[in-house]
Amino acid sequence: MRAQSGHQTGPGVVDLFPVTPLTRYLGAAIVLGTAVASSAQSLAPVPELVTDRPDFTESSEVVGHRVVQIESGLTLEQTDRQTRQVTAPQVLVRVGVGSRFEFRFAGDGFVSQSLQTPSGHVRTSGRSDLEIGGKFKFADADRAGLDLAVIPFLSLPTATNGFSSNGYDPGFKLTAARDLPRGFGLSGNVNFADVTSEMGRTWQREASLSLGHSLGGPFGAYWETYGTLIGGGCDCTVNTGVSVALGGNGQLDMEVGRGISGQAQDWFVGVGFAVRRLH
Repeated sequence: MRAQSGHQTGPGVVDLFPVTPLTRYLGAAIVLGTAVASSAQSLAPVPELVTDRPDFTESSEVVGHRVVQIESGLTLEQTDRQTRQVTAPQVLVRVGVGSRFEFRFAGDGFVSQSLQTPSGHVRTSGRSDLEIGGKFKFADADRAGLDLAVIPFLSLPTATNGFSSNGYDPGFKLTAARDLPRGFGLSGNVNFADVTSEMGRTWQREASLSLGHSLGGPFGAYWETYGTLIGGGCDCTVNTGVSVALGGNGQLDMEVGRGISGQAQDWFVGVGFAVRRLH
């Protein structure tokens, strides 16, 4: 039997929870307050999406606690006059643990290489090596003048058909970044790796410098130079690219580059994207 609130339900029976005008107003206020709070929470500002692509230079930012960010792309390059190569899908998965650290899992996916010989094209395809690591941001620009981070990593010999170093190659990257006037930003890396070669193990040194700027709205651009340092020389490349934000959690990008010295690749072009899932 259903009781009716707010009045006597029968002879000698009195409702213990009468609905008065005051309780109606309190109920309405609770419902309205809950709706306003939910709306405010849904409209909370989304953190800026900062990616480590498409440029060679890694950012000094981590993705944030419990955030998963996936960055992927495809690159076509002319390695030298005889060799052309396609690499896809290049993947970097970043998983945030706390406000200053992230785990990183990366690989170039599958590599297809075409070599021009006197008898025609010879094509070789296979998997790339995989890389595991992390990123730790240890300084902020508002206190130290620069955003600084370190990225330790280990390359695993998982590739096939000659695309591997055939060794476990550790290394680390030091990253620095600073905002400049008029919407510019400057960032750079210094990288060191203990790599496996035909002559044993050797230290590989790389450096990069990247200048970024907003183009208005969701568009951004960068200009960069990077290279491998060998003795007193450099296998150096210059490149540029553009990106467009897709809402607050996505990005599309494109890059082009050209080698300018040493054994750097002749040219390359790449396209890619980034997406993330907030906690």
